[in-house]
Amino acid sequence: GALAFARQIGKLPVVVRDSPGFLVNRVLFPYLVDAGEMFQAGMGAKEIDQPLLEWGMPMGPLRLIDEIGVDIAVDIANTLERAFGGRNEPPQILRNMLAEGMLGRKSGRGFYKYNGRNQEPNEKLKEWQTSSAGNFAAEKIANRLAFLMVNEAARCLEERVVATPEDADYGMILGTGFPTFRGGPLRFAESYGIKKLVAEMEGFRPGAGEKFGPCDLLRRHAQNGTKFYDE
Repeated sequence: GALAFARQIGKLPVVVRDSPGFLVNRVLFPYLVDAGEMFQAGMGAKEIDQPLLEWGMPMGPLRLIDEIGVDIAVDIANTLERAFGGRNEPPQILRNMLAEGMLGRKSGRGFYKYNGRNQEPNEKLKEWQTSSAGNFAAEKIANRLAFLMVNEAARCLEERVVATPEDADYGMILGTGFPTFRGGPLRFAESYGIKKLVAEMEGFRPGAGEKFGPCDLLRRHAQNGTKFYDE
């Protein structure tokens, strides 16, 4: 399951206290699910993936779902949803792709069509998209998705799934290729400014729902002007 997935993306798994989906999957999946939801709402695959590449991720979230395999992604999301609720619920489009056998790279088609070394968006998915998405600016997309990882990493710390902020940050850098120069989700939150981040998360809430409700620990740091790391 989770460990095999971590090895598959060629990184060292960080073994943390055994909680459903442990750290890496827990922090990654709200991000993957939300990318799927933005796509389902009518945004192009490259419009979503490119900003995250530019932000420093080794690949965009939709491309990562293709690499993991849509079947495995839906399976992990279902498990996490049972444990942690709606922020992990796989979007309908993933279920449709699964039903059609579009499993990502291993079947040659997922969000992208794979042809040797080339990949291009899979036009077949258009029929399942609603065209209501406003086009977000690239920076907005990267922030929106990154904030979900911040929120879940903070929750893992709050729930003692990891003992220290370093464990959460190091786990994501090793386990997912989270950009080293950003220092992991919690370091990123601090350099971004926790107060500003919490305010912007609240701004996403009306359109995108409860998953953008900042967890208690984030909210406390924002209110008190405190940080995850003692400088």
